[in-house]
Amino acid sequence: MDTAYLREYIEFSRSLNFAQAAADLFVSPPTLRAHIHALEEEVGAPLTVKRVGQLELSPAGRLFLKRARAIVKLVEESAEECRALAEASSSIVVGTLDYAPFEELLTRALHAFRRDHPDRCLEMLMASGAYANMEAVESGKADLSIFVQVRRRDGGEEALPDELPAGVGAFRFSEGECRFWMNRSCPLFECDRVTAADLDGFTMLLGNSANMERAGRVLIEWFAGVGVAVEPDNQPCSNYLDLYLSGTGETFGIALGGSALGSAGELRHQDIRGRRFYGALRSLCDLQRGAHRGEREAVRRLPEGEHFFAGIMSSGGDEASAGGRVRWRLCRRCNMTAPRRLDGAPGEG
Repeated sequence: MDTAYLREYIEFSRSLNFAQAAADLFVSPPTLRAHIHALEEEVGAPLTVKRVGQLELSPAGRLFLKRARAIVKLVEESAEECRALAEASSSIVVGTLDYAPFEELLTRALHAFRRDHPDRCLEMLMASGAYANMEAVESGKADLSIFVQVRRRDGGEEALPDELPAGVGAFRFSEGECRFWMNRSCPLFECDRVTAADLDGFTMLLGNSANMERAGRVLIEWFAGVGVAVEPDNQPCSNYLDLYLSGTGETFGIALGGSALGSAGELRHQDIRGRRFYGALRSLCDLQRGAHRGEREAVRRLPEGEHFFAGIMSSGGDEASAGGRVRWRLCRRCNMTAPRRLDGAPGEG
C-alpha cells in the first residue's frame, strides 16, 4: 500500500471534494480519483458513500482514515529515527592480517568508544589478507589497516614510506617479529631447525602489494648477503592463507608471528637459526573518510594504558579534505592525541 496514496486520502477526507483536494495536492482530479479507487481495491470495500448528493466516508472509510493516519505517523517517525541513527552511525573496514594482538586492540578500542559514546553507533568490520595494505586504504576498500615494515634488525624507528599517498595517515603502534611459514608440501616442514642455507634455491611467496614487494627486496638482499639465492614470487591473492597453501615443494612465506595463519595445522612457522627479522607495525588510516558528512569522530584512547588509535577520521574542509598528510602522536595512557603533519607542524585537534 502506497503511503503517498494514504496521505492523499487523509487530505481528501478534510473536504470530501475531489476537485478541491486535488488542487491542494497538486494533482489532477482524475488522478486523485484513481488513487482513492486503488485504495478501495486493496481494502476490498468502498471508502465513501453518497448521501443526499454529498460524499461521506463509509464506516469502512472512517476506520481506514484512523488507520491511515496511524500508518503515516509511524512511517514518518520511523524515517526520522532512521535518519537520526544514520547520522550517529559509522562503519569502518579494518585490514588486520589476522594478527591477533592487533585485533584485540581494535576490540578494546571499539568497547571504549561504545562506553564513552553511548549515543553513537560504530560498526567495525574486520577484513584480512589483501585489505591489509596501503593500496586498500588509498582506494577506499579499507579505512584502517595494519602495515608491516620488515627490517633486518631490531631497534630504531624507520621513516614512513616515501610514497605515502596524500590523504593517508600513518602511525607506529608496536613492533612484531616476523616468521617464515611453510606448508606441508615443503621438504623442511618437519624440521625443528632451519638455517638460511637450507632455503637456498627456494621460492618465497609474497603478496603483490607494494609493501610486500618492498619486504621481498629486504629479505632477498639479506639472503644474498649470506650466500643464499631465494627467488621472490609476488602473486595476487584474496588472503594470505590462500597464498601460502597454494605453494608446492620448495616454497615458503613470511608473516607476523602471532597471526592466525597455520591454526589449521597445515602451516608451520620457522625461525632462521641465528637470525631474527622484525617489523615496525604501523596503522594506516583514510583521512578523507566521511568528509562529505562533516563528521569528526575518533577513538583515540584505550583502557589499560594501551597506546593505540582506532576510529573514524573525517573532516569538513580542513587539512584532511585538502589532502594533508597527518601523523598521529600517541600517548601510552588514556589521553587524547592530536594529529601532526609529517613535517612536524601541528595539525588540528
